Amino acid sequence: MSAKHGSLSSQAAKRLLGGELIVQGYDNATIADIVGVTTRTVSNWRRTLNEHNAKLYTLARKQGSGRIARLNDEQKQQLKDSILAGAINAGYPSERWTSRIVADFIKKKFGVTLAPRTVRDLLPTLDLSPQKPVVKSHKYDEKAVKKWARYTWRQLKKKQENSASP
Repeated sequence: MSAKHGSLSSQAAKRLLGGELIVQGYDNATIADIVGVTTRTVSNWRRTLNEHNAKLYTLARKQGSGRIARLNDEQKQQLKDSILAGAINAGYPSERWTSRIVADFIKKKFGVTLAPRTVRDLLPTLDLSPQKPVVKSHKYDEKAVKKWARYTWRQLKKKQENSASP
């Protein structure tokens, strides 16, 4: 690609270079080899340029392709704030946010139905990450675990070593 197309995406630069070569009179096969696309793609570009009086801007990518976002920016911020505030504050029985619970919350709060898979794709756009929670008993006692490891485990290990030798 030429230096003058440096700030464009690689696809946009290819389209623009291909359009310039079409206007200069090169054939489809030559353009396809130079730009690195199929001759069918060049043929499509040529047709577009012919329909629009050789105006290169008509080869630019059209904005707005894809599905319209189901949640607007304000709703996404509200969702993020609610997730960070905790699931219990949102009316759920535990603090564990699963993609199903987030999808349920979105439906209740915003009236938008999203699949759990879509929710998992949405979380990183909110600077949140889907994670598997570390399950730890609420009765977990660090001191008791250390005491067990230091004394009880050693005693069990000694008994096993003694019973294994003839």
